Amino acid sequence: MSLLLLVFFILLPIIEITLLIDIGSTIGAGATILLIITTAVVGVGLVRHQGFSILQDAQGQINAGQPPAKALAHGIFVLLAGLMLIIPGFLTDGIGFLLLLPPVRSLLLEFVIGSIVTNLTPNMFSAWFYASASPQNKDAQKRTNPLNPKPANDDVIDANHIVIDKNDPES
Repeated sequence: MSLLLLVFFILLPIIEITLLIDIGSTIGAGATILLIITTAVVGVGLVRHQGFSILQDAQGQINAGQPPAKALAHGIFVLLAGLMLIIPGFLTDGIGFLLLLPPVRSLLLEFVIGSIVTNLTPNMFSAWFYASASPQNKDAQKRTNPLNPKPANDDVIDANHIVIDKNDPES
């Protein structure tokens, strides 16, 4: 995490300043400033358009009874793209415009989900799973279940009953 902060707060500004100086010396200072302002304005417009599109997708998924997880993840990437496009500089603008492309967002989402899944410890739930799968160890199963912290009393039976009287036609 500290390496990521180092890159973001020290290396990124150094790279951006270097690019601004190089491009400014090639096309001129005025054109460079105009280009930075243009990319910010165009980027904000694209972020707004994509944000509304993602919101409509999320509402459609909710109306269909599905969780809008994918649409929300794409929305987070579009929000990050907007942040990158507002930051002055050509590298951040390039990253921001790439994040506005749905195929790039999908690939990035697959990478993030894959890295989260592989970083979860495989033994995280295995103790509870194997204890609950074992038919010999019913008491341990009841105690190790995180949803059932107290052992159940096996003597209690909860039931509903109906009295049927053969002589009563309404029963």
